[in-house]
Amino acid sequence: MATKNNLPSSITDNIQCVVSIGERLDEIRKSVEQSLLSTEVRDRGYFLPAEEDEALAIWGSYQHARSVLLEVIDSLRAEKTDVREIGLSEFLVGYSAATLLVEAARFLRHFLSDEPAIRSKLNEAQPQLQIEEGSFEAIQLSLTSPSNAVRIRQARDFFDEHEGSFKEHVDRNPILVPILNLIQSRREILEVSTKNYVKSRLHDRRHQITDGVLQKAIVNAIYGIQQLGAVAIGSLSTSPSHHPKLPDSIAQKMKEIILRGDILVTRKEKALTNYFLPGFWPHAAFSIGDNTVVEALKDGVKQRTLESTFENDAMIILRPQVSEKTIDSAVARAVSHAGKPYDFDFDFTRSDRLVCTEVIYRSYSGLEEIHFELTKRAGRYTLSAEDLLQLAIQGSLLQIVAAYHPDATEDVLMSEKAKELVEQSIGKKRVEWNAIG
Repeated sequence: MATKNNLPSSITDNIQCVVSIGERLDEIRKSVEQSLLSTEVRDRGYFLPAEEDEALAIWGSYQHARSVLLEVIDSLRAEKTDVREIGLSEFLVGYSAATLLVEAARFLRHFLSDEPAIRSKLNEAQPQLQIEEGSFEAIQLSLTSPSNAVRIRQARDFFDEHEGSFKEHVDRNPILVPILNLIQSRREILEVSTKNYVKSRLHDRRHQITDGVLQKAIVNAIYGIQQLGAVAIGSLSTSPSHHPKLPDSIAQKMKEIILRGDILVTRKEKALTNYFLPGFWPHAAFSIGDNTVVEALKDGVKQRTLESTFENDAMIILRPQVSEKTIDSAVARAVSHAGKPYDFDFDFTRSDRLVCTEVIYRSYSGLEEIHFELTKRAGRYTLSAEDLLQLAIQGSLLQIVAAYHPDATEDVLMSEKAKELVEQSIGKKRVEWNAIG
């Protein structure tokens, strides 16, 4: 569906996401300088518990922001099966995401290169979030390597060579203004030394947007960005050709089951962000009735259609065991959060930006004596989608109504069979499914 700026919603969502992450990475930089690089940690050579919590919280936030930026780059391949269809909007979004990735990696590597205590802490494994030992070194090396330096420099030179065309394009699509500003403000930061860069000959700046020569240059530049993303992803299992979506028959049955106040726990296969969230089931949305949910995604907290939520591979429906009056109050709370930005920091102590499960937490917590126990992960107390599933298995607060995963069943499972599906998958990263029913 086109926006008033004549750009697809997938592009506008990625624009909001990249701008939000750019702001968050600016905050992370300040936290690194003020907290991680404190003279106390340097002089002592190790972290006290409170300092460790802060370090892991910063690192976890960076890891999640990084994975979302990589998904933005990966989506360029997923949405455009023919790279020749990629235009100026896609280039600007992909280049801005790559710019943030490389800038953040270089910043961390530069400031922490002589800080063994900090590097050692950030290299520790975080099994709950599937962060492997040595991940700090691996990430920084992948994004600061000479080959990726060449790729980002080539993309920058392409942007500089055709900046006039880009400005004309942004004038026609003002929603891209923050992306253009982000790129221009980081121009000097991405300088690459001559010894690491062999300048490729670029086309004359007189070529117009409609010129096939410029289109070929776009293809070459965006290919370099995609390659940068692929190298940074490394061994993570992804598939840009995979388009998550419930089968129509399953979606229709789910729509008939879902009630106002229900919690929808979902999973996308091959999603990069699965690797930095706990468990098999990483995401949740809140049903407010009329085929609408309140859901926090990378572009923020919004009211979305059920069809949007059905763009997942698997789904579980949880039903709070509360009165209609409580559901009314919870729905009103959920709607009040729509319009807030996504919380890449997973900080449940603040409500001005929210992660997906925090919508559930802030909608129901405190109503009818409902209490969600927060769990400490990577330095922050949070509520995960799998924490909600654990509560549902216990059966006191939440009821497992229905469940579907294509590798476990061909149809929607109900009640006890749905509970069996949850029990087989909860707490795991990979599931070997046994026959259900």
